[in-house]
Amino acid sequence: MEEQPEEEAMPHTVTLKQRKEYAGDVLFAEFSRPADYAFTAGQWCFLALPDRGIADERGLRRHLSITSAPEEDHLGFATKISDSAFKQTLARIEIGEEIRVEAPKGRLHLPADTDRPVCFLAGGIGITPFRSLAVHSTRSSTGHRITLLYSSRTPEEAVFLDEFQALGGENARFRFVATMTRMQQSQRSWAGREGRMDSQVIREEFPEWERGAFYVAGPPNMVGTMLELLAELAVPEERITVEKFMGY
Repeated sequence: MEEQPEEEAMPHTVTLKQRKEYAGDVLFAEFSRPADYAFTAGQWCFLALPDRGIADERGLRRHLSITSAPEEDHLGFATKISDSAFKQTLARIEIGEEIRVEAPKGRLHLPADTDRPVCFLAGGIGITPFRSLAVHSTRSSTGHRITLLYSSRTPEEAVFLDEFQALGGENARFRFVATMTRMQQSQRSWAGREGRMDSQVIREEFPEWERGAFYVAGPPNMVGTMLELLAELAVPEERITVEKFMGY
């Protein structure tokens, strides 16, 4: 998610509605959504937090993917917890407190061609924009055929796991496949795939891979790994859309 130089609209003020932690290291925050705040599924925006006495050189303004869909009445964000001033402040904001959100940015949107099957490749926190895209495709019946391949260490750490599984039952054109890499550390049963994501998993779970469009999002290391898998499959660059989460 790289900042683009452009004229900025005035930021909006929103209030925290709820907050949740996943497996102790992912923070989900839901804010009110102004009636005039329009965005496209898969976009991101800058958040500016109030000063709560925690400071570092990066400050209290950071960009995060919007996890909510345009059809929903809130703005959702999820991020890995760290010692940064921004994330420690976000974890301390109380319900009802205000922050500022800026205009949406980013190009991770569904293709205009609904005939081409789409594969989302995500690992860990890289799942965040795909929640927006999956919910949007379901709520608005866009007609896209989507396969979401998601790698997580354990089911407890898989953000939105239950919701994605439910979407798979609600939307016949959306398929969700998760693989767990450290089930020995889990207290939850799992009947799905285990092991790391590799090119064979892509071939098996996305049989349209030879003509499909691929979307990859997440921290640079994760994105690099996924791009290596697509290179093994000789997927041309024009069928790959990438969004890197910088600053983690």
